[in-house]
Amino acid sequence: MTNVTYTAETQTKETHTPAAIRAAMDHLIDRATNFDIEALDTIYHDDFHTTLVMPDGSVMTYNKQAFKAHFAKQAEEGKTQLNTWADWHDFHVLGDSAVCVLSRIHSGMNGEEMKLLCNIEFRFEDDRWQVLREQIFLRPLSEG
Repeated sequence: MTNVTYTAETQTKETHTPAAIRAAMDHLIDRATNFDIEALDTIYHDDFHTTLVMPDGSVMTYNKQAFKAHFAKQAEEGKTQLNTWADWHDFHVLGDSAVCVLSRIHSGMNGEEMKLLCNIEFRFEDDRWQVLREQIFLRPLSEG
């Protein structure tokens, strides 16, 4: 992990630290890779929006309900747990907003094992970090 940013404000609250964002991300990865739709309902903010940029440049977007339905469909199809691998690049907390940049590998976005470059934005609301936005760029594993 590189480029961890601390500010005086974030150091004053235990909940507002890069470690807290990492914990929120670990929870998201654990629950999403196990298709836990009930948990995703509390992890994703009501205003959640995700953008997937596919290898061919096409773009897919989802709101909270549609993204939960995407995971529910995979569970109904009998998918097993997705790959939990993650490579952490950056955490930044600024007030009640935060961002995590990481790489992932799994097949949950398009059915093919891919490398995902992710920018995950959080908002601290209702006494917890919630995922507000995800920008995910899918790349074939052969591209590294």
